[in-house]
Amino acid sequence: MISNIHAPSYKATKRLNKILQQHLNLDNHYTVVNSTTLAQDLTRLNINCKHRLITLDIKDLYVNIPIAETIDTITTQSLKHNNPETTTQICTLLGVILQQNYFIFQEQIYQPDKGVAMGSPISGTIAEVFLQHL
Repeated sequence: MISNIHAPSYKATKRLNKILQQHLNLDNHYTVVNSTTLAQDLTRLNINCKHRLITLDIKDLYVNIPIAETIDTITTQSLKHNNPETTTQICTLLGVILQQNYFIFQEQIYQPDKGVAMGSPISGTIAEVFLQHL
């Protein structure tokens, strides 16, 4: 993995993530902030013998997110709440930012054709958009 913390796009990525969160009205009904919050929420549930608790973990989510499909989803969602010019600017910058995904394997640098960079400030938001779309 290549750290992009010192890359020119890192600050732009952090800023774009904040802009996305402001301009997309995501329904985060099934998202928890951390395990402590989850534990507190679970203690407030009224559970009887007919209920079942399941958890789902998506293996290798970040590296398998289809970027073009996710940007299309963001465009559609953004147009519901923003003007076309704002949406175009956000999605154009998003396309450029999401192409900044590289990794090293056996001393060779690769750029995958799908997925978001693990550890990038925007990866969690992109994953959330994709999962809500599904």
